[in-house]
Amino acid sequence: MIVPIVPHSCLPTRRQAMSILGGAAASASVIGSLGRASAATSISFGAPRIPHYAAAWLVRDYMPAELTVELVEFKAGAEMVTALVSGSVDVGAIGYWHLIRLLDQGVDVEAVAGLASGGTRLVVRKGLAVKDWADLKGKTCAVMRGSIQDVQFLMALKKHGLTPADVNYRDLGSNLAVHWTALQQGEIDASAMTEPFASKIIQEGLAYQFSTLYDDSFRINGVVVARSGFIKANPSAVKAIASALVKSTDRLNGNSTEFVDFTAKLSGFSPDVMAMAVQNVMLDYNMPEQEARRVASAVHEFGYAQSDVGAQLGKALNYSFLSEVTGKSPKALGAQQ
Repeated sequence: MIVPIVPHSCLPTRRQAMSILGGAAASASVIGSLGRASAATSISFGAPRIPHYAAAWLVRDYMPAELTVELVEFKAGAEMVTALVSGSVDVGAIGYWHLIRLLDQGVDVEAVAGLASGGTRLVVRKGLAVKDWADLKGKTCAVMRGSIQDVQFLMALKKHGLTPADVNYRDLGSNLAVHWTALQQGEIDASAMTEPFASKIIQEGLAYQFSTLYDDSFRINGVVVARSGFIKANPSAVKAIASALVKSTDRLNGNSTEFVDFTAKLSGFSPDVMAMAVQNVMLDYNMPEQEARRVASAVHEFGYAQSDVGAQLGKALNYSFLSEVTGKSPKALGAQQ
């Protein structure tokens, strides 16, 4: 069933988020003041209602009786990052690239479980023949600048010998309804979109899939993150979260009908759309470090981070909890050794 959610109107604004993320010293100070004197009996878990993060919305089905989880819905990744840094939530479902940006800003956070890979489609408006990457030259291609799909698209362009200028690279923001309208009216020729919007627009006949971008970039998408101080103070609670994520992931991966029905209720999209969308979403609690390092390098190269934090990922990807609850080695879970 769909769990109740906690509104986040009291959480910091995006402007406050930028202030919080303005420097490592400020971030460390904020986090240091949030240490808990005793183990938590209640955890606030922030996540958006998207198919990639479906497993997060089922964790309460598998938590021990003595531990309560409050699920908090977030509409945007920036707000999720703000809430994590400020301590408004204890645990958050975010994109790998947000984890990389947090590390770049000096925020002491760790990932304790993966969530999903995939979820991207580069769609081209109907009636426009694009058979290979060279055909995109001179076309207007839209992105949600600063998103996973944006980074994937930029990596794919580079691999195929193109630059943003070659394709009239255009930021249309995170509201995919704007991308939809722009495609419909012929204002753009292509868009790097996330699910389930990409599947919806294809089913409506407004566009077709040109690429998922994965083979030209990376597949990893979401990860579960917490502040290092919270993890150190609450290892049993974090272990319970990791265990619940493994069980909910296995549950949905083992029942495609439930996966479609659950994500349809979660997202508000029709089961027909979600049946297509979940074929392009891979729920996965593993944390592939090699791919994460590739993302870190790209995020730095494209100017979204001041440094390449790839070397820090060896510490920031904390496999200890997943290893304990699955019986698998860190290497089997994605660690580079």
